[in-house]
Amino acid sequence: MASVLRRGEIWRIEGARERLGLVVSSDVYNGTDVPIVIVAEVVDEEELRDSPLAVTMGEFIIMPDRVSSPMKKWFTDLVDVADTDTMRKVGRALKIIQDL
Repeated sequence: MASVLRRGEIWRIEGARERLGLVVSSDVYNGTDVPIVIVAEVVDEEELRDSPLAVTMGEFIIMPDRVSSPMKKWFTDLVDVADTDTMRKVGRALKIIQDL
C-alpha cells in the first residue's frame, strides 16, 4: 500500500471483495490517521449497468453512484490516475447525487 493515497488515483482494492476504486476523498482527509478513504467503484465496460452518471475513462467506467469507504490497508496496486477533466465529471456527478 502507498503511504498516502491521493484523490484521482485508481487502485486495486482487496477486502470483502476485490474491486477497483477511484479515490474521491480529499488529499487532506486521505493524509490523516483515519483508516479509510472514500472511493467510487470502477468497472470494465462489460460490467456497466444502467447509470446516467457513469464517467468513461479509457477502458474503465467510473460509477459515482457506487461509493464505499474501504480500509487503506486493502489498497494493493495503483492502476491508473484520472485526469482533471475526468475528476471534474466525477465531482459533478457526486454533487448531483448529493443535491449539492
